[in-house]
Amino acid sequence: MCTSIPAARQPRLSLMAVGELRDVLTALELGQGPTAVAGLMAIDAESWQAIEQRLAALGGDLRAVLKAVSVGAPVLPHLA
Repeated sequence: MCTSIPAARQPRLSLMAVGELRDVLTALELGQGPTAVAGLMAIDAESWQAIEQRLAALGGDLRAVLKAVSVGAPVLPHLA
């Protein structure tokens, strides 16, 4: 029996936020810090909550992911 939180209570990750996050990660890989910051600022609050929940479920956090991407390291090495 699944005891997960009902979908209505979970924050939703918008398609726009997914695109912004992809662009942020790409900008970091290319060393474009200001572009990455602008992309992070464009993500809506509900999508932030959804991103944080998903990363926490994988045992990570956004700060660690952004740092890893910026130096070319594996994002979540324990999953590799």
